[in-house]
Amino acid sequence: MNTDARLEKTIYQVELADPVSPSTPAITHDVVLSKDRSGFPVEYALTFKAHVCTDGQCEAVEVTMVWNAAGYFERLEYPPGRPLTKKEHAPFTAEDYAKLDRILKDRNSILGNWTLAFLERPVETGDGIDAVTSPTPTTVQDSVIQDAAYTTWALWHWANGEIVPQLRGITKQNCTPAYLNHLLVSKDRTYADFALDHVIEQHRCDSRFVQSVFHILENGERDQITRSLEFLGHAMPDKPKLHARLIESCCRMRSADCPVILQELAAESELPATTIEGLTGCLSQLPYYPIHLILRMLEERKFASEKTISDVAALLESDDFFIARRAYEHLAKQDLDVDTGNKVNAFRERNHDRL
Repeated sequence: MNTDARLEKTIYQVELADPVSPSTPAITHDVVLSKDRSGFPVEYALTFKAHVCTDGQCEAVEVTMVWNAAGYFERLEYPPGRPLTKKEHAPFTAEDYAKLDRILKDRNSILGNWTLAFLERPVETGDGIDAVTSPTPTTVQDSVIQDAAYTTWALWHWANGEIVPQLRGITKQNCTPAYLNHLLVSKDRTYADFALDHVIEQHRCDSRFVQSVFHILENGERDQITRSLEFLGHAMPDKPKLHARLIESCCRMRSADCPVILQELAAESELPATTIEGLTGCLSQLPYYPIHLILRMLEERKFASEKTISDVAALLESDDFFIARRAYEHLAKQDLDVDTGNKVNAFRERNHDRL
């Protein structure tokens, strides 16, 4: 999302406990929300001092953390002349900062499953205590900065802990229809997912978001497609109209994802004839597997009309023999008019050694 034109800043107060000392009272912090020229939330910034060890021997680190509007950590900043440090007060290297950035952006890091006390366990080896890796257990070596495990752990919990739902809550307070549509078509999946979840929860039947959700349906990942179908099923109660639009999407989306829509339609106990004929009308634009699913749908429902037979018969001329053969297998089971029957017989004669 473009952050070049931030004009408006708003301060919100959030209460946060220090992850290193969770039993101490929470402290109120000022979070700065920046908005762009359209008044859309762009990012949050929090400046704080954090303790990074339990014995009070370490210097507190002073940093500014920045999250996007969906509550995902984006970057860490520190005051000039006050870099993060490791053991013996050695400053972080450029490689350390790059690794820390990757760690803080990993919401699924194992750091979320371990307490700070876990990092204090010495590592037992065949020769006794491992003085190189102690006190960081080998299971988390790749998830922390060498000689700065406590700092890494503390900052990860600041970046991905209790502040995240609070930031998302502030964004939800600022969610206008225009902003939600803006997020739904974003190339940044964190924004699209945030907005899609929000419209499903809060605007379940709101047609203002239909076109943007179709954008996700046609361009998103498999789980996003499933959630998009959930929303569209409520926001478009006119089934024939919904089906017609879904069929259009089948021809626009990745062929590997098209079956998700076809299986959704196949699961409906009753499909209007217009929907089934709409499906066969797009056969020429689809690869083999979606074609197979559509023909199987016709066969299971024992549905045939002049249009569906004509659409399937056109596949007999396909350059893809597997598609042509599947069409032949379908038509061979139907009651056909003379002209179509002749086409089927001609196909059988031409390809008798391949059937």
